[in-house]
Amino acid sequence: MLSRNALGGESNEERFSNGLSQLKRQGASVLVVGSVRPAQRRHLCRRLLGQATAESRRRVLVSTTGTRHDASELLEGISGSQATSTLIRYATQARGAAVSAGDSDAMDSIAPSIDDSPVTTTTLAELGIEISNAIETFDAESNGLAPAELRVGVESLVPLLEEYGTEQVFKFLHLTNGRAKTVDGMIHYHLSMDSDSDTASVLAPLFDIIIELREQNGVPQERWSIADGELHSGWVSVSQS
Repeated sequence: MLSRNALGGESNEERFSNGLSQLKRQGASVLVVGSVRPAQRRHLCRRLLGQATAESRRRVLVSTTGTRHDASELLEGISGSQATSTLIRYATQARGAAVSAGDSDAMDSIAPSIDDSPVTTTTLAELGIEISNAIETFDAESNGLAPAELRVGVESLVPLLEEYGTEQVFKFLHLTNGRAKTVDGMIHYHLSMDSDSDTASVLAPLFDIIIELREQNGVPQERWSIADGELHSGWVSVSQS
């Protein structure tokens, strides 16, 4: 987590900006909350996966809803993206109504087009192991990942919560976040619940960054918070063009 001592002596705006930059350099875990349209989630997901930069990115995409999407939409226009992306699919037995279409479409993307033989897991433990293996492989292939080069995106936490409960998912997140941050990577998860829901409140302390999504008068907005919510961006309207 970001050191609060490192943020002293500055305005809140400066503290937020500098703190966010520090997190990007040292690795960060991100929880995306809020029930919004799939397009808004896709737009944010692309940004978190590093689509807007020409710098090298190695991406691990994790599908948890059992749907088959086309990854080309998220990765289109990225030179060499197929060679630097891998897909892990979690085949859960729970298919309850709580699985939101907003989550399952957030990565309208997590899919076979980037990998003809994605790794399939059937337990939470296996999922954690395969994410760790993918990170280890990328780290070895690159002779050491650069800060922020690794980007991990997890489609939805809802199926995992349905099947294993909050306590086990909490432990999974703690371990997986730690693994991504050992190589200064950024890992994000989608949760289609409000930030003040019981589940989001329990999980929030595990994350360096909380991103809240909403739609205000038909306009997509987001708010980023760091330092346990003490610093935030305020609500910002986002263009999805």
